[in-house]
Amino acid sequence: MRRCLTVASAASLVLAVAACGDDSDAGADDTAPLVIAVGAEPDNLNPIFGDIYGTIYGDKWPMFSGLIGYDQQLNQVPDLAAELPEVTGTTVTVTLRDDATWHDGEPVTAHDVVFTYESILDPDVATRLRDLLFDSLTEVRAVDDTTVEFTLGRDDPAFLDKLYIGIIPEHLLADEDLNTTEFNVEPVGSGPFVFDQWRRGERIVLTAHDGWHGGEVASPRLTFSFVPDENARAAQLDTGTVDAEASSLPPQTANTFDRDGFQVVGVPGDSLALILPNDNPLFTDARVREAIGLAIDRQAIVDGVFEGRAEPVYAVLPPGHWAADESINQPHDPAEAQQLLDAAGWSADGDLLVDDAGEPFAFTLVYGAGDAGDRGAALAVADDLAQLGMQVELESAGHAVMVDHLAEGTPALNRTGTVFDPDLDFLDTFHSSRIDDGNAFNNPAVIDDPALDAALEAGRASFDPAERAAAYAEVQQLVAANGGYHHLVRPEHVFVVSDRVAGVDAAIGEGHLHGFSRGLLWNLHEWRVTG
Repeated sequence: MRRCLTVASAASLVLAVAACGDDSDAGADDTAPLVIAVGAEPDNLNPIFGDIYGTIYGDKWPMFSGLIGYDQQLNQVPDLAAELPEVTGTTVTVTLRDDATWHDGEPVTAHDVVFTYESILDPDVATRLRDLLFDSLTEVRAVDDTTVEFTLGRDDPAFLDKLYIGIIPEHLLADEDLNTTEFNVEPVGSGPFVFDQWRRGERIVLTAHDGWHGGEVASPRLTFSFVPDENARAAQLDTGTVDAEASSLPPQTANTFDRDGFQVVGVPGDSLALILPNDNPLFTDARVREAIGLAIDRQAIVDGVFEGRAEPVYAVLPPGHWAADESINQPHDPAEAQQLLDAAGWSADGDLLVDDAGEPFAFTLVYGAGDAGDRGAALAVADDLAQLGMQVELESAGHAVMVDHLAEGTPALNRTGTVFDPDLDFLDTFHSSRIDDGNAFNNPAVIDDPALDAALEAGRASFDPAERAAAYAEVQQLVAANGGYHHLVRPEHVFVVSDRVAGVDAAIGEGHLHGFSRGLLWNLHEWRVTG
């Protein structure tokens, strides 16, 4: 996760927002802006480089449109596409609507779509999306001004999700180096909002696109304020300096806004999973991995750490997902855990669990730095395992340190899961071919199971929804049985919005890190300040 460069104080933000009449704000609407506080500042606004966190879904700022979008129920819906295309083979044809324009007035055409996807495929363009999303795409061409044909190198039933990425304008970028172009910081899109200004370390200001193909944009002016400190974001909500907080607050902080004047909005997010690498000598015995899962009290973590703003989970796909196997369960049973450890050769020596040589069962557990929920869950896990006699030392880790720990086979608590197509994640997360492939986040549990590999391959080879659901149910069962992953709880991303803001209608779920066109903000074009 990239960090913001500076912290904008409440006082400086008030002055900045009030300064709508200065030279840099010339031409801005006089209406009071909608101000949204976010915790991280981007390096780049170009959607072909991914979202603010560089994650695989290519989340885009609301200046951009993709071929498809998602509604409040996470159903795929047309955006620049006139209708959802069929994905039933290795040729996918998309027909564009004919009324979409760029913010400079030029029409959006099939040539822009081709330019966008060819840019992602270009090895000279430094985007992670190429390898993470487009292993199947071999060619894209414009049949005419409103028709695009994608050619795939394999059947790819998840390809429709890959048409979400924001489209960029060929007429402005054809002769530019996309890695360094000014467009990356002063973009022109076709979405509901038009780029106005970016004050580094402070804010990005957008204005409504009056000619947006999606209809009316309710707020004439929108400001994203960069406030990395969660306590500062909460304070600015309290004073009315900002209208919404869109990076998620700890439940303990968010719940203090459960009062007149505010909306506390919970959007179910990723699962928090305990990863136990199969090749770590402490965890090579499946009985030990199972015992650890039985020892953890998921409901206690929900109630004590997340104040009820979470749910226990047992499988990688969340409840309600079209491929979720909700039959998977694991009771909290410390007595059964102790029996399994006894059978695996571990015994009690006073308060310690030791092996036949008297060596204690001790390990370091890393968890994500900067997240109070992750820290609280890590403490709870360590306490539960201490009841079995295990010694667990906790260490918080930023992204780079987490990579090093995972590469060394260190157990970790990590956010995982998806509300979108499983194939976008599952192959990298569980397939044996991803072991030691140079990315420590790929198969960090080091699961080498031919049956699991076969189920993963079956899930991405069929276009039949029932066959795919059955394959991914088997994936979930095999992962749960292995015990290299214990999915523990699914916390909510908890946001606070002022009652002054109308139109908030958060999505029913949010995969991975929350972004600017998903979760809470998916219908940002409908938000407006009412008083």
